[in-house]
Amino acid sequence: MHRLIKERLEELLSAPGTRLPAELEEHLASCRECREELRGLEEQAGWLGLLRGSDESAPAPGFYGRVTECIEAQQGASLWNAFLEPAFGRRLLTASLTLTLALGSYLVFREAEAAYAAPAPEAIMTVEEHPPGLGADPQQDRETILVTLATYRE
Repeated sequence: MHRLIKERLEELLSAPGTRLPAELEEHLASCRECREELRGLEEQAGWLGLLRGSDESAPAPGFYGRVTECIEAQQGASLWNAFLEPAFGRRLLTASLTLTLALGSYLVFREAEAAYAAPAPEAIMTVEEHPPGLGADPQQDRETILVTLATYRE
């Protein structure tokens, strides 16, 4: 809807069927969008007139225009505008700090548990000393390995 019609919307809806100023008639004759929207608003005003009670209380002048502007302003709002609100920023900061604290404490306590764990059996077996003299004589080394394999028990 164009600004010319928006500014005079109250006037157009308050007295349907009356003679309109020439500039409004020209605009409505040339603009199909404004003409259809005005026709729809007049129809809605008629239906709302049926719902009125016995005492008439009309809204303040300019009410419909303000409502229309508020609706149009909300339709143009972007998702990214939420990040510009201070309340959302504080909530996001609080959530980020809480998550960082929780993950940090988990890692600190998890590392402490892992540092004091008992060594695996494979690690103990690799640290044990070889039989004395191993590596000096190849023939003796073969015999030592053969004896070790033959006497091995779990």
